[in-house]
Amino acid sequence: MYASFRLPLCFSTATAAHRLRLAAGVALAGLLSLPAQAQDSTLTRLTHKYQFALEQKGTQFSGAGWDKLRQDIEKSQVVLVGEDHGMAQIPQFTQAVAQVLKPKVYVAEIDKYQARDLHRLAAQPGLPTAFSRQYPMALSFYSWAEEFELARTLRAQNAAFVGVEQVGGATPGRLFGLMAEQVKSKATKAYLLRMAAKFQAQDRADMVRASFEHTTVNSIRPATLDSLRAFTRTESPAVRQMLQDFEASSAIFKTNAAGQPGGHRARINLMKRNLLQELQPYTASGQPLPPMLFKFGAYHAGRGRSIWGDMYDVGNLAMNLADVHDQKSLHIFVIGKQGIQNGGNNPDDFSKNVAKYSMAEADMIKPFAAATPAGTAWQVFDVRPLRRALLQGKLAAGSPELEATILGYDYVVIIPETTASRNF
Repeated sequence: MYASFRLPLCFSTATAAHRLRLAAGVALAGLLSLPAQAQDSTLTRLTHKYQFALEQKGTQFSGAGWDKLRQDIEKSQVVLVGEDHGMAQIPQFTQAVAQVLKPKVYVAEIDKYQARDLHRLAAQPGLPTAFSRQYPMALSFYSWAEEFELARTLRAQNAAFVGVEQVGGATPGRLFGLMAEQVKSKATKAYLLRMAAKFQAQDRADMVRASFEHTTVNSIRPATLDSLRAFTRTESPAVRQMLQDFEASSAIFKTNAAGQPGGHRARINLMKRNLLQELQPYTASGQPLPPMLFKFGAYHAGRGRSIWGDMYDVGNLAMNLADVHDQKSLHIFVIGKQGIQNGGNNPDDFSKNVAKYSMAEADMIKPFAAATPAGTAWQVFDVRPLRRALLQGKLAAGSPELEATILGYDYVVIIPETTASRNF
């Protein structure tokens, strides 16, 4: 999926982060009694004490910060990269992580049908420009060049691709085309192809207009769903499952679009169910997990309580899976302090998809952003000493968002200035 069709996966701008601020997650008992000056002094001191520089050259990284990260990646079986989407440097960073981890499984914030397309296309030479023109944003974030190159690198390492998201907001045309390829009835095939063309045209027009309230997933009528069920009732379990996945996702999209409660929690729970289902071949009791790499929006990838608030996300489940197998998970939050990012979906004018942003005042990373000077050097912060201080009552985070970051992540990596991911 992509951000315009659902609740933000991360935080496209600082104002979005503040909109998502939740009251839940008050600081640990007793911490608020610390004098404000002492709290700030301890936070600042520990932030600077465990701060290390990192230098980037494409997908190659060096410096004390990279040395720290590499050592912990080598000790971990499950590594989670929590990001803000649309920044060109983050998939390059993830490629470097993959070179160290050598994952056998890559878990991505896309649906399982997108994952299959991505795995197939990543084995072919060049960028899948023709596919992208026919199905704009149908690969979600991997419709951007740097993200697709990450997928190509992982494919070359023979990593299995696992998608756990709800059906993508831009994918109904592609999904119903896939269903049409698998049905036996000629009448059903013709009907599905008509619907696929209709859905694709509607969604493309909405992308151009940046008007998403009438997209297929948000506006499909109950009568249309009834017809789809009737046409596919005698088809294979795989075809019926595609329709069921679409229906479940459409319900979540509609709930979120209407501003009603429960849609986001339903989405998170669906991702966790999908994760357990898709990882069954790799999670046999008594057997170690293979190396696994996750890349999700940062709200999803931490352990414990999410930055969202009173919610436990995919990252927490991944940690639990590692625990069950007596293995280690490593959670890395990587984000730009400021710059340009890609957050749009216009398939005709790519210039409309990018915008400037600043995260300097975002509560969840504020002290780390403040400690990041202008320049080319990234900054790596080992958050674990701050976590220990917080749990021992020696530090108060000052906001639920920052507390969730400190408790949920092992490292925070700040890029001084980013460039936007490129459409192709």
